[in-house]
Parts: sequence; C-alpha cells; structure tokens
Amino acid sequence: MCRLTAILLILLLFGLPASALAQESVGGVINGQVINGTENGGSVAEIEVTLIAYADDTVSVARTTRTDGEGKFQFDSVSMEPTYLVTTKYTGVDYYCMVVFEPGDETAYVELGVCDTTYSDEAIRVGLAHTIINVEEESLKVTEVFWLVNDGDRTYVGTDGVLVFTLAEGAYDFEAPQELIADYEFMDDNTITYLVPFPPGERQLVFSYRLAKPDSAELTIPLEVSYPTDSLELIVGGEDIEVATNQLAPAEPVITETGERFIHFRGEGIPCDTVINLRLSNLSKGGGVLFTILWVIIAIIIVGIIIYLLRKGRREKANE
Repeated sequence: MCRLTAILLILLLFGLPASALAQESVGGVINGQVINGTENGGSVAEIEVTLIAYADDTVSVARTTRTDGEGKFQFDSVSMEPTYLVTTKYTGVDYYCMVVFEPGDETAYVELGVCDTTYSDEAIRVGLAHTIINVEEESLKVTEVFWLVNDGDRTYVGTDGVLVFTLAEGAYDFEAPQELIADYEFMDDNTITYLVPFPPGERQLVFSYRLAKPDSAELTIPLEVSYPTDSLELIVGGEDIEVATNQLAPAEPVITETGERFIHFRGEGIPCDTVINLRLSNLSKGGGVLFTILWVIIAIIIVGIIIYLLRKGRREKANE
C-alpha cells in the first residue's frame, strides 16, 4: 500500500526541466486501481483520482478522472519520461502514490491504497523511542525521536488532533523540522498534537523543547509515555551530573570517539500513560559542546531507523 510519505520522495525525484516535458512523446498510458486496505471497507467506486505533474519547480494538475465500479482508472496519452503523482481523497484523507514509466515501457500501473478511518488509537504504538536530555548552561534541552507504528487496517484520524504527546511540565521553545512545524498544534501548555492522519504502517517524528534550569542542583522531570512503547532509550548528557530513575534499567553509557560520556537507561514494554520520574542531581554545570555531540547522536539514531525500515520493506517485498 502506498504511504502518505511518498509525497516526500517526490520532491527528491522530480528534477525535470520544463522544456523536457514539452518535447516528450505523449503515447503513454497510466492505469491503476484504488484499493481499500480495510477489511470489509467502503466502496472505492466513482472516486475522483488526480494525476499531478511537476516541472520547473511548479506542481500542475495534469488530468482528473473517476474510478469505475471496481476502483480502476486510466489516464491515456501522457508523457512517459516525467515522474507523476496520483492522488485521491477518501473519507476526508488525502492519499498519494508515485508513478514512473520504466525505460522502454509505454504503460505504467499503480495501486493507490486507501483505508477507512478510525478515531480509536488502540492500534497505535511506539516501536522505538529515544529521549535525549542535554544539560546546558541556562536550560535543559529535551529531544524526542519516535518510530511510531499503526498496526491496524484503518487510517487513524483522532479527535483533538491525531498523534498527541504530553511534554514535561514547564516545557517551552518547542521545535520541529521546518517542513513539519505547521503540522503541530499546541493544545495546552504541556500537550502538542501532530495533525496529519496516520495510515497503517510506520511514521517517524522528531521534536524538541526546553526546560528551565532550576536554582538548586536538584531537578525531577516527569516524562509521560503517550503511547504503548516497545523500547525506550533515555540518554542524558551534562558535565558531572548524576541521574536516577526507578522505571528504567541502567544501560551501558554512551561514549563518543572523543571520550564524552552520556548516561544511558533503557526500558521495554512500557504501557501508555506511564510517568517516568527522572531525578537529576549536581546541575551546577552545563553541557557546553555536548549539545552539538548530542545532535550527532540524534542524526545517527534517525539514520539507523531509516536503514532498518528500508531493509524491513525490502524483506517484506521479497516475501511477497
């Protein structure tokens, strides 16, 4: 089933000049089928399907058609060299799938997966989470890295937003990747929601926020687990600090090539709404250069997750 994340790939793959589009032959055919991945799901007949092209940094609607009684559709007389995006809206959710003509082929086939929707989050879990805390001179930087999984066969649309996360009390200066920041919304002082519907499959999210550094050398941070979590890695960096928690098990410290040492805890099978009380001591000194090193660790974690998902996808495709 095509995922909503295909729209991100399209931005990397489109790079054709406008002149190329004008010179190509237009004898290609794109045919496909809208398939509802929800068991006993709704009809996919008479659904509007749109073919989108991209040229000279401009997205344009090339063609629009409707599915037949079985969800099938076809676009005739299209240029064969450009990459296209086939889109549809089903039960209020947008779905995308990329289409590319293989060399020498005049026909391209695509299956555009859609799902019925649900307001229940019972199929949502976190496969792997990293919480990274860096003690700086004036504040604490908390970075959350999530690999989320929708194990169901429906697109989760939520009620007050879609994916909801509770931040530590007193959180401020929320940050997320620039291209995703508009998809977040604050519900109150300590709660944010990610607004994009979540179809079956995986999704990766990264965001960060700050906590004020106390006047004393002691601080307890309550970290709430927003979804059932298979595995949680907690990494804390700061000069000469001490960290303790009863909910997670101590793990081997993370030590960089330059010798910096980061305190490390691990937990598995953590239920939703669990509050992990993290006690930090000896906070008189900040993290300084450790902040940069922690972001390197974050980048390594994200790359590792992406490699894992790509390999997992290849194995699943090979098994099919």
